[in-house]
Amino acid sequence: MKSIQAAVTLIALTCGFELSRVESAWGYAPKVQIEQLKLIPIQTSLNLLEEAAKKQEQEDYPGAIADYTEFLDTHPIGGAAPVKHRVEAYSNRGFSKAMLDDLRGAIEDFDRAIELAPNSADAYNARGNVNAMAGNPAQSIRDFNRAISCNRNFADAYYNRAIGRHDLGDRSGAKVDFDRAAKLFQQQQDLGGYQQAREWIIKLR
Repeated sequence: MKSIQAAVTLIALTCGFELSRVESAWGYAPKVQIEQLKLIPIQTSLNLLEEAAKKQEQEDYPGAIADYTEFLDTHPIGGAAPVKHRVEAYSNRGFSKAMLDDLRGAIEDFDRAIELAPNSADAYNARGNVNAMAGNPAQSIRDFNRAISCNRNFADAYYNRAIGRHDLGDRSGAKVDFDRAAKLFQQQQDLGGYQQAREWIIKLR
């Protein structure tokens, strides 16, 4: 399987990020009462997310988790920060937790990201990767199915589902998905993904 980094990556703070194109939707209600929270200005919060992203890129996962947690604790739903920033924080914190082998915590964070952005193909794909890492191939395939239903051209999700199907002994289903992934990777000029998919297709002949 392509690494979780390839499927999740950092969810950037700008609208031009590669893998997470979230939609705003209300969902998770924080347990902490809003009046108990110390709210911080929106620009300060964006700086906090940027610092968290830098730490994550530098593989300082504990530091990144601390910053994402601070952002989430100080920005309840209905506050100044857009919902998409909370989705970014949950998703990226989930990634960092997965890198530290806290797979249950990672899945919980992706669950919350999906509650906020129920049509986010990227969040489903990321949770599918973590479920695969946790040894839950059937659940991971369900997540990849949801990712594909949200984005029919999501090459990574087809590739990841193919791996899951192969692990469950469904060679024909895996080959169909690898074929689809290879075509999409080629169309999207992802040479690395295309080559990996082609290697699997050759292997399954």
